[in-house]
Amino acid sequence: MTFIVERLRESDVETVVNLFCHMVDELHAESLEVERLHFKDMYPVEEVKKRLDNRDCIYLVGKENEVVVGFVFAWISEGVGNIHWMGIAPVCRNKRYGDKLLDETISIFMNRGCYEAKLFTYPSEKIAYHLFQKHGFKEAAFIDKRFFGVSIIHMVRKITPVPEEHRTKRIVLVGEAGQGIKLMAHALANILAKLGKEVAMNLVYDATVRGGNIRAEIVFSDEPIDVPLFEEADIGLQLSKALDPTVHAKHVLIESSACNMECKKCELRCPVSDRIPFEKLAVEQFNNPIFVNMIALGRLLSKIGINIENVNFAAEFPPQFFDENVKAIRYGYTYRD
Repeated sequence: MTFIVERLRESDVETVVNLFCHMVDELHAESLEVERLHFKDMYPVEEVKKRLDNRDCIYLVGKENEVVVGFVFAWISEGVGNIHWMGIAPVCRNKRYGDKLLDETISIFMNRGCYEAKLFTYPSEKIAYHLFQKHGFKEAAFIDKRFFGVSIIHMVRKITPVPEEHRTKRIVLVGEAGQGIKLMAHALANILAKLGKEVAMNLVYDATVRGGNIRAEIVFSDEPIDVPLFEEADIGLQLSKALDPTVHAKHVLIESSACNMECKKCELRCPVSDRIPFEKLAVEQFNNPIFVNMIALGRLLSKIGINIENVNFAAEFPPQFFDENVKAIRYGYTYRD
């Protein structure tokens, strides 16, 4: 049997998406159909075809005698390789094809200058867990099922020491009054400080007393911060429902309604995986739009590589809605991963 790994081509997209959907049904056999559709909707055939032209999108296919039997959906962002989904057809397991797919994925990450790779897996999938361990991934966080409905393990593989340009991070948070940008910024700054980081924060308000926009700028580093101001952030978060031209960042998490779910080819750099319906999720998952900021905070913590199991959330939030706030943070932390 001849097995090869190659970049996903448009002619194989439909077959790979079908294999991905089969894997979702297998992993979530006991879940409701609407929950399985939540995962499947992230990889529609036509959208996957469009992403093939994106340099940061790493989609691989494994073929046995020219027949598609495996795949990897991965993404490179800010020096980090993110493995979102990986699967092997049931009839082709136990042939070490997973090793070859993973080896090729890590090789691409290395060649592209990534300093680490990360993924999420399920404790019940022991074969996958041991496969990732064998390839240098170590458990970074365990998220209990009471917070997300299913237990999830966050695993990270260090590839090289963290480069100098990634040791200091600049974050800009932008939203409308009432979205809790100030609360989120203070919570994030406190969390980072208690984890031993040097932190500087600046809040900027519109002149209007009610309504208007609010902006928070945060710099954190392992070293003393010489200049707490910046023109371009490493990561931006925009919760406002209209595109904000003042957001200048290398990578942006954005409220999807600002884009109407379709890329407007603006100057913001936000991959499709980071155009997120924050407010819709808050209503659907927590029955209240006030949790939009906590879902966003969880997504930010995941993006900057913070192990939320090391965070004392009780010290950051008041007792009112505490459990719901923590659940929302954990939901955002694992969303789409």
